Amino acid sequence: MALNIVKQYSVFLINEPGALKNFAELFVREKVDIIAMSQDVRYDAAVVRIAVQQDKGISHALTKAGFTSVKTDAICLDMPNRIGILRDIGTTLSDKGINITTIYGTSGAGGITRWIIIVNDITKALNALESSGLFE
Repeated sequence: MALNIVKQYSVFLINEPGALKNFAELFVREKVDIIAMSQDVRYDAAVVRIAVQQDKGISHALTKAGFTSVKTDAICLDMPNRIGILRDIGTTLSDKGINITTIYGTSGAGGITRWIIIVNDITKALNALESSGLFE
């Protein structure tokens, strides 16, 4: 299991062909590895959430390229995949009064699942997850 803090950038894009490709090119130029992504499209605009391990000045590069973005600390949780993990994460955090504002994840090769979690109190959430017994 790995539990750490990463940076999430919420970026507003126009919903048109090539917009995501052009946006992703910036991360390639800046040599920043995207560890997770989600996109929510509404009509002519999209909010893309990109999680990265290390900031490496991407915030400045986004601004310089004309993107409007919001940087947030997020929890990155990598662990063995199993039925009920999302429920258990939700229970662990809600039992401590921690609100999840954004969550997205996936499972991949080798049976590992990755969750990106934004909460109202990241320190309290890290402590709750570390002491939860979810990872035994």
